[in-house]
Amino acid sequence: MKGILETHDLSKHFGGLKAVDGVDLQVAEGEIHGIIGPNGAGKTTLFNLITGYLKPTRGRIWFKGRRIDGLGPHRIVKLGIARTFQIVRPFTELTVLENVLVAWGYRYYDTGKVFWGRYGSAREEGLKILEFAGLKERRNLPAGALPIGLQRRLEIARAIALNPSLLLLDEPAAGLTEEEITQLKELIRKIVAQGLTVILVEHRMRFVMDICARITVLDRGRVIAEGQPREIATDPKVIEAYLGVSKEAKGVTS
Repeated sequence: MKGILETHDLSKHFGGLKAVDGVDLQVAEGEIHGIIGPNGAGKTTLFNLITGYLKPTRGRIWFKGRRIDGLGPHRIVKLGIARTFQIVRPFTELTVLENVLVAWGYRYYDTGKVFWGRYGSAREEGLKILEFAGLKERRNLPAGALPIGLQRRLEIARAIALNPSLLLLDEPAAGLTEEEITQLKELIRKIVAQGLTVILVEHRMRFVMDICARITVLDRGRVIAEGQPREIATDPKVIEAYLGVSKEAKGVTS
């Protein structure tokens, strides 16, 4: 598989703090790629650099062979990169369907087309996305009335409505029950089966090991390991940095 996203020497410094420091990353098209590391390792900062919320101190980012470092978030979304956030933020007073339609309509906000003239097709596509995400039956509920597990599904559905080819998920399993995590795995696998690529930041190690084809491990802003889940689970540098003591390695592989 060819790389859809690559970074070279990607760095973000805040004064003397090197939040991301010389990260080289290659993500293959059509895979689920995990980013893990202890708190403060630079995972979300890396996402913010890729999606344009931060500008790099140095380094380069390529998406489908095009340089995107330094572009604003609105331009990067248009190129085909969407993301979710650690803290879900739906439009609480809008319905579930309306939340998706807001994202769908963003495709046309700067093209001169009249969104409401396309409402019929937008609604039809929005319902298809909600059905895909398992939310169609709740389409008329206020988004704020959904429990956290379904709000996370809605956030993913809203990102899909932006029509991305690369989807970045920032701790999508946070706050979910085991049953909800199982359903989330199924949804992410369905997304990749539709031709998207997923980069996943997550603290739940079993979740990451079960679903990711490759994993990159960050510690103090730098890449300390990269490989398949089995390789990462037994890497001494990962065990020391992420788990603290080697006897806890069983928590990675269980």
